[in-house]
Amino acid sequence: MPIKKTLSILIKIVIVFFSFFFIYNELLYNDNLGNIRFDSILAILKEKYLTISIVVCMMFINWLVEALKWRFMISKIEDISIFTSLRAIFSGITVSSFTPNRIGEYGGRVFCLEKSDRIQAVFITVLCSMAQLLTTILFGSISFFILHENFLQDNSMLSFFNIEISSFSFILLFFFNFLFLFFYFNASLLVKYISNYRYFKFLDKYINVISLYTHKELMIVLLYSVLRYLIFSSQFLILLHVFEVDINFFESILSVMLVFFFITLTPTITIAEIGVRGSVALLVFMKFSSNVIGILSSTFILWVVNLIIPAIIGSFFIFSLKFFRKS
Repeated sequence: MPIKKTLSILIKIVIVFFSFFFIYNELLYNDNLGNIRFDSILAILKEKYLTISIVVCMMFINWLVEALKWRFMISKIEDISIFTSLRAIFSGITVSSFTPNRIGEYGGRVFCLEKSDRIQAVFITVLCSMAQLLTTILFGSISFFILHENFLQDNSMLSFFNIEISSFSFILLFFFNFLFLFFYFNASLLVKYISNYRYFKFLDKYINVISLYTHKELMIVLLYSVLRYLIFSSQFLILLHVFEVDINFFESILSVMLVFFFITLTPTITIAEIGVRGSVALLVFMKFSSNVIGILSSTFILWVVNLIIPAIIGSFFIFSLKFFRKS
């Protein structure tokens, strides 16, 4: 067997092994799951299986939208089918499951491409992720501005995120959002700036691909991201209702936006996010509801549906990745 083929198979086995190891370890030995009553969760899932089925279906719609978004962006360097794009998305989730801040997602996606430059594809994928990050930060900032008074007296909440609420912090947040929007729609300016430094000249032929996107195309990508945001936010709202978290609709929407905002700003490994997600959800929702089990259960099921199940699905696609190409 050729050495490249052998090495490719070994890499795929290692990826699948680590993915399943992290999933298994997180589900069975995570101290943060101690407050969750799994028997209660199973009872509710059996009773409201139709509603949970809707949440699962929404997961597939969510990743389908992401696949359409990535296919739209990657078409600048290679035309791919929607199935190939979906395969890339699920493979990326599997690889990212054990890597910090989902870095592995970029590699998991680009190795599904047949002929285009993979480094260029990584930069395109970064821009794609930037659109989703921008969406989460914009919505989260709005929520933070509206809800900040609820947390003014809560030192534990503020110290957890190292936040000090003041007029200056709001000006800083507004400036950060403006800057993020500006650089997203004018990424080519950033590319030109980087190209001026001789140390980064070797990146020119790769990073210049970002300059190919017009403002209209970037707006389309941002709208895809907003649609995804609405889908997984709706999943969370449905689960909060299923687990009888007593919070009014307006406060629940703002709280969900705030939870996603803080999770995004917290560095973590994808699979290990359940600990962060649970802590953040409790800190935010406990201002409006005392149903600890319901909050944690909703967070846990959302994590399983949107990350664990896709990671398992993606493991079947890992063996179709092409790490080495024929000359």
